[in-house]
Amino acid sequence: MKALNFLFAAIFFCMWTGPAGAQKVERVTFVGGPPAGVFGIFATGIGTYLSKTVPNLDVSVTATGGSVENIRRVNSKEAEIGLSFASDVHEAYHGQEQFKGKPLTNFRAIGIVFIGVAHLITYADSGIRTVQDLAGKRVAVGTPGSGTFASAERVFRSLGIWDKINRIPLLGAAAGEAMSDGKADAFFWTGPEPDRVTTEAATRKPIRAIDIYTPATKTNFLKQYPYFARYVFPAGSYRGITEETSTIGIPVIWYAHRELSAPLVQKLAAAAYSHEGSAHMLKVHAGSKDMVPQKALQGITFPLHKGAEDHWKAAGIQISDAIRAR
Repeated sequence: MKALNFLFAAIFFCMWTGPAGAQKVERVTFVGGPPAGVFGIFATGIGTYLSKTVPNLDVSVTATGGSVENIRRVNSKEAEIGLSFASDVHEAYHGQEQFKGKPLTNFRAIGIVFIGVAHLITYADSGIRTVQDLAGKRVAVGTPGSGTFASAERVFRSLGIWDKINRIPLLGAAAGEAMSDGKADAFFWTGPEPDRVTTEAATRKPIRAIDIYTPATKTNFLKQYPYFARYVFPAGSYRGITEETSTIGIPVIWYAHRELSAPLVQKLAAAAYSHEGSAHMLKVHAGSKDMVPQKALQGITFPLHKGAEDHWKAAGIQISDAIRAR
């Protein structure tokens, strides 16, 4: 009878605790962007890889409106990790621009996933060679509220051209199509390079990339917006670009809620930035070539998550005092 009672107790214990040695699955929500957009593609790629390679982890990718919405969701703990432009996380954390007087400080950086390169594109036969040549021209600058639109306004205002162009509120593929159809003279778009919109526009006829970086260095633009950095289109990067052309880039930052456990964040960073993780992401999108340890902290202007800091220290990456975990 005692043996029978022991057997029943053992069965009950197993039913209550689950299979022997089983560990609790940790569920993490990852906010990206529209499913077909670049943010959505990268979030899905990273989330899928982490779910496969980090033991007892289930990453659920949620579609959102994008950069600013993601910050608000992670900050309020509706999600644990997210992606945003460096500009938006900088302004949110430091209480600037639309976050003036109401900073959001409940998130911490992990690393960059790609650089949103400013593509100021026209056709080679348009006669437009410099930013100043855009005066009086029709320029697709993105839809109001998008990261592209915000970047376009910052750039063109600093260069004194914002109020001199005929702004067309089109974003991405719609902007490229407008130029191809002769309804726009140029478009401004921030996305990883190589960029599908620019590639498709160049199938019509050779394009030209306009140098943004050189005129920007003659203003206070880079001091005012420290998260922007120089980027160079290599010769041959798109049909029509025959020589290196400077522009600016804005990193897209991967970050986590500050209360997400440091050991877990360290595992996330170690997996995603490993050689295997890099190989996986290159299959997801060619723009993930920037998702490497050497560039991981570029454009970050707010504190690292403790788990990320532990990973980057172990990887031998130098960390400035300004972004140390706190």
